[in-house]
Amino acid sequence: MIRGNLVWIGTGKGVARSSDGGRTFVSYRNVPQFARPGIFAMDVKGDTIWCATGYVEETSVAGNVQTGTGYAYSFDNGGSWHSAPQPLDSQADTAVAYGSNIIHFLPITVPEQNVTFRLDVTDSAVWIASWSSGLRKSTDNGATWKRIVLPSDTLSSISPNDALSGYVVDPRVSNNFLLFSVFVQSPSVVWAGSAGGINRSLDGGLSWAKFTATNEVNHVLANWVVAIRGQRRASGTRIWTANWPAASASETYSVSFTDDSGMTWKNSLVGVKAYDFAFKDSLVYVATDQGLFRSSNAGVSWVMSGSIVDPARGNEITSPAFYAVSVMGDTVYGGNADGLVKTVDNGTNPFGARWDVLRTSQPVGTLSATYSYPNPFSPKHEIVRFHYKISQPSATVTIEVFDFGMNRIKTVLRDAPRGGAQERDEIWDGRDETGSLVLNGVYFYRVTISGGDPAWGKVMVIQ
Repeated sequence: MIRGNLVWIGTGKGVARSSDGGRTFVSYRNVPQFARPGIFAMDVKGDTIWCATGYVEETSVAGNVQTGTGYAYSFDNGGSWHSAPQPLDSQADTAVAYGSNIIHFLPITVPEQNVTFRLDVTDSAVWIASWSSGLRKSTDNGATWKRIVLPSDTLSSISPNDALSGYVVDPRVSNNFLLFSVFVQSPSVVWAGSAGGINRSLDGGLSWAKFTATNEVNHVLANWVVAIRGQRRASGTRIWTANWPAASASETYSVSFTDDSGMTWKNSLVGVKAYDFAFKDSLVYVATDQGLFRSSNAGVSWVMSGSIVDPARGNEITSPAFYAVSVMGDTVYGGNADGLVKTVDNGTNPFGARWDVLRTSQPVGTLSATYSYPNPFSPKHEIVRFHYKISQPSATVTIEVFDFGMNRIKTVLRDAPRGGAQERDEIWDGRDETGSLVLNGVYFYRVTISGGDPAWGKVMVIQ
């Protein structure tokens, strides 16, 4: 996320900030407010930063359970941090006045399956889009949260003037109460995306119209809306959405946009799973499971990032999926499970012509040294990198992994050519020669460069 000259990143291992374009970062992982370092959402407005924290718990019965742990926020660009708890209701806390109606909400009393996926910070409030807690806003920095009433799956709109006898907000029975995205276009215009459609309010969140894949002539192609962003143009704000299939087999992955406040929609990138948007004037950038896409003509045609290799560092991105994208001036940043990347996009530097791959590695300095990161690592969720140095213009590299009994279990590289005097990374996916995930424990690895003396390192595997 870009604000001013600062780059903010939120990952499964915490929050960090860079003031030099990603060359160096200040980490906040040791700040008490990030005791649970997993970041599910982040928003920055001026010097104010809000982060939604949480973790994924693996259970034998329910599988992976996403659990919210609250919020960390700062008013001084990370100089000091404060915390707010995850919104939890009491069993008796169900009734909300809505016009002349009394709306009953299912009380959300536990943090499990209660994760905030999007935040939007305004001058007067913080809006959150959460899985079971729905859409809420706070005007007192998270001390209290106001529930927002949205139309159910069977309604296309809702207003305090409607007669709503017996209306119940229950995310177990209505997908439109499961929230994933929120975008505050102005104090009066608010957009919210759910597993049941796109919701728009023109009165600050009181009344809502809902747009789905079935209730309009020129409609979106899927109802699960994971991202909503606004592109500021001379003629007004164009609203872009990332849509995933929800309940119907006829729905498909796509991105959509509207120039008339949701009355008509145009669709693009059909079949592509998108996560995030960024804009520079008329240019649109989309983070997807297939890479970063760029369009200069409102989605009529797209340029794709393709292979991403950093020639200066010898690093490459091994996974195509990007989950975040942002822009600072002419520089486009993309967030990937394999690292942070950036490329310059202007009249003299075409998009994707040259990439920088930025990772949190430290130089080893000598040929006899090596280290692995992340360490420990979990092969179910990530890869590990073996970092080492080459001093000659060309070399061959062999990397082998051994168990605690010094039995070789995997040859990562065998006499692989590697050029350039530089520090490099090689990856291991935590599998042995048979393709099976290794057991928990300590493993040793050996890096041999052009038949010279080997460098040894170790890595801990924790599933």
